[in-house]
Amino acid sequence: MTKEQLSKGFAYSSLACSLSFWLSGVLSGLQIGMGINIPGVTWLITMPAWTWRLLVGVGLILAIPAAVFRSKLSLVAFPLAILTFLLIEYAMSS
Repeated sequence: MTKEQLSKGFAYSSLACSLSFWLSGVLSGLQIGMGINIPGVTWLITMPAWTWRLLVGVGLILAIPAAVFRSKLSLVAFPLAILTFLLIEYAMSS
């Protein structure tokens, strides 16, 4: 496995962790706000807060090696991971 493949793996994993939170927010908004019932995603929306903290924390930890290995995708993955982590921390502390 080359350095480039390893850095891409870290970056894609970080993006998956961060984007899952944003996807959950969109789906929650559709189900609650607009009254659209989407079967099979209730488990995603009703995940406990500590699970989101853990998932987004892992995403941030995975973004660090991607940035260190200078992956091109880390230009998106690292800021998104930091933004999502800070948003989660703000929402959970208030």
